[in-house]
Amino acid sequence: MTIPRSSFELVRVTAVRHLHDHVLWLAFSDGLAGEADLSDWLVGPMFEPLHDPREFARVSLGVETIEWPNGADLAPESLHARVLAGKSLRASHGGDALFGSAAHSRRVPELSRFYGIVISMFYADHARPHFHARSGAESIAIEIDGSGIRGSFPPNRLPLVFEWRELHREELRENWERLRRGEAPTAIAPLA
Repeated sequence: MTIPRSSFELVRVTAVRHLHDHVLWLAFSDGLAGEADLSDWLVGPMFEPLHDPREFARVSLGVETIEWPNGADLAPESLHARVLAGKSLRASHGGDALFGSAAHSRRVPELSRFYGIVISMFYADHARPHFHARSGAESIAIEIDGSGIRGSFPPNRLPLVFEWRELHREELRENWERLRRGEAPTAIAPLA
């Protein structure tokens, strides 16, 4: 099996400022900056505390995206698309809207860990169903049911991630839906 390898900079949030209510000003690694009203994204138990504008205002910049003290976060590519939509522009993700950042924030929910590989997903992600894998400084986003991948990953480790995905597709789909509803994910067994 030939493993596709992709290596390029993926969009990440570089600055955040609370403006009012549920509106943030965001800046991204590709130079885009603007406002985003996130009031309609605050769905599910994880985002319930953020309905209070004072709690929402406690937003901070994580490693690659925004996050709140309760562990809630939002996928950087979804935030990027929201800012673009506010400017009446179309998002461009290499011809599709699959992924944005494959890098991980400290609080991105971890699903599994094996052989030095960390598997996680973002809350309330608005791209096609995917998960993130990190090994050392390299990270990748992989579709759950498709063949799309983005990021950079050690070629000798990538087959392990694909093998794990094959074993746990249904659990990945369930966690994707849980996180989109703002619910905490369930752990998935590591590759043995």
